[in-house]
Amino acid sequence: MRHGALGLGVLLLLSGIAPVAGFAGSARPDTLVHTVRSGDTLIEICGTYRDRTNHYSLDDLLKDIRRANGLTSNFLRIGQELKVPVLPDEPVAQVRRRVRDGEELRGMYLTGPACGVSSVLGRVDAFVAAGGNAVVFDAKDIDGGVSFHSRHPLASWGKGRSAPVISSLDDMMARFDRRGLYTVARLALFLDGELGHRRPDLALQDSTGNPWGERGCVWMDPAQPEVREYNLALAAELARAGVDEIQFDYVRFPTNGWRGDWVGDLEHTALRRRAVISDFLAVARDTLAAYGVKVSADLYGIMAWGRMEDLALTGQHVPTIAGLVDVICPMIYPSHFGPGFEGRKRPGDDPDYFIGEGTRRFVAQVAGQAEIRPWLQAFPYRVTKYDGAYIATQVGAARDAGGRGWCLWNPACRYGEALDVLPALSGAVPGALTLAEPDAPAAGMRRAPARGLVQPVLPQGATAASLAPVQGAGIQ
Repeated sequence: MRHGALGLGVLLLLSGIAPVAGFAGSARPDTLVHTVRSGDTLIEICGTYRDRTNHYSLDDLLKDIRRANGLTSNFLRIGQELKVPVLPDEPVAQVRRRVRDGEELRGMYLTGPACGVSSVLGRVDAFVAAGGNAVVFDAKDIDGGVSFHSRHPLASWGKGRSAPVISSLDDMMARFDRRGLYTVARLALFLDGELGHRRPDLALQDSTGNPWGERGCVWMDPAQPEVREYNLALAAELARAGVDEIQFDYVRFPTNGWRGDWVGDLEHTALRRRAVISDFLAVARDTLAAYGVKVSADLYGIMAWGRMEDLALTGQHVPTIAGLVDVICPMIYPSHFGPGFEGRKRPGDDPDYFIGEGTRRFVAQVAGQAEIRPWLQAFPYRVTKYDGAYIATQVGAARDAGGRGWCLWNPACRYGEALDVLPALSGAVPGALTLAEPDAPAAGMRRAPARGLVQPVLPQGATAASLAPVQGAGIQ
């Protein structure tokens, strides 16, 4: 409910904050005044006021405070009166309603840092206007930096960061809600640079007793209770914040040569790893059931082919996982299949085959237990001609093969080619959106409460010479 002008003024005065002028027809003042006290810093002042100024990020507010007060440095004087600008309520492009069960979900991936700056709203608005209806945002990527304010003692914000990149998860969720978006929080689970460097005792070990690494990050032990509890606690925090779905990525064992649990043959190693991964997902399902959120898992695209050597590496047994999650999101990027796989000389140039065949195989393996929502390649790696038609071909192949929606992956969050074709794919009419008051959600909307791969090194006896995942740019 919107505060009346008198009510808001009383609240501000009780808080020791002086409201100044107001916007015409608005209960919100256009400026607050802060009197500098001993020990105050600009960033701390921004943290105190951001929720009351309608700024999306601390950085946005910091720039506005400097501009309003003519500050050229961070030096403050005790007793100095700082103007704290307040923005008007955000008019937003409003879709008619949120995506409903059974409708095609059309999503895009956003990094944590991308979500931490106000320019993300422009990206999202362009995507919604073109027909998109979902976002997948990083809550924790493989560097281990948690992108939101978590209260868990093991949570950290990432190397060199003193605060999470998303200033307010509640505010971001509310803004996504006003755009009618289905929200998916992605958690990279067992490859975790921050946790691995701070708690090497929880990591998988190499033959010398050192943590097993990959790309500067550390592989945590998927069977470790503390590792599991930490990730599930983050998932619960996200669920309480109002996300629609928790998506687990890196829900597997390393594929770059770790043999700490090798028991002599592929089949027994596969069974052991399968049990560990499946047990975690079973616990996750039970933990998150109380929050009413969906649970999804990102799996290698190669798992569609059901080869024993791949299961022995990852522990990702598709039929078992299908019974433990609501959605499986296979990463069937055509460019990630090795040259010659399935007789295709340049897999990256054959999106129709790989998206279609991979999706069909996944649909058959899950046997109706879970939905298949593939990740589609929205980057040019190993593609001769990457354009909107390349995206459209993948969408068509996924639909024809029985996929229930799709999401676009671009590690730089650049989706220009997709925006060119998305209106035709979704039936959207560009510009046919209306403006809505931010405090009045559309009917059916809920308000949020106050990957790169490397070529695997197979254990002795494996024969996957053309195993799909290969090293390259723009990969998950």
